[in-house]
Amino acid sequence: MLGADDFPPGAPVLLITDGECDVLRVRREHAFLLPRGARLPFAPRGPVFEMR
Repeated sequence: MLGADDFPPGAPVLLITDGECDVLRVRREHAFLLPRGARLPFAPRGPVFEMR
């Protein structure tokens, strides 16, 4: 995974999506933020939060 030079390599990542995405494999601590009622097309390994 490529990132910004000033982003800490061990920092967690928040993935913001509408759920219409390909299968993702995230190899660091992470969470997903989705609109209420949206679903991911795969079983997430990280927590999933909903926004109103």
